[in-house]
Amino acid sequence: MRLGIVILGHGSRAAVGEANKITFQVADLVQLQRADDLVETAIMTRESGLQSIDEAVDKLVLAGVSQVIVAPLFLANGMHIRSDIPAEITKIQAKYPTVAIKMAAHIGADQRIADILMERIEAVL
Repeated sequence: MRLGIVILGHGSRAAVGEANKITFQVADLVQLQRADDLVETAIMTRESGLQSIDEAVDKLVLAGVSQVIVAPLFLANGMHIRSDIPAEITKIQAKYPTVAIKMAAHIGADQRIADILMERIEAVL
């Protein structure tokens, strides 16, 4: 059973925006850790012109995955997490009823983020 992972960033309207680059960089880091799985990047902001969730899932399904996990690179549990992304997944699931598509939890308040911030703070003291 091959797993597909979609790293989903909010992104920005500019296709070369820093928010978009970070999402691709994080996806590359995830791919290094999940070498046997397929990882695609998607951007919520359609105006970016970059790959959307449905386009990323299309690629993964064409590559033969039987399960897809959409992993949102979002800190907060806002409207995208509570409503927009689940609605997108529901539409995609109808297109691919034999593929299990699930959404991972958003990042939220996590001690590891606080640890990174403390490293950055310490670096300038």
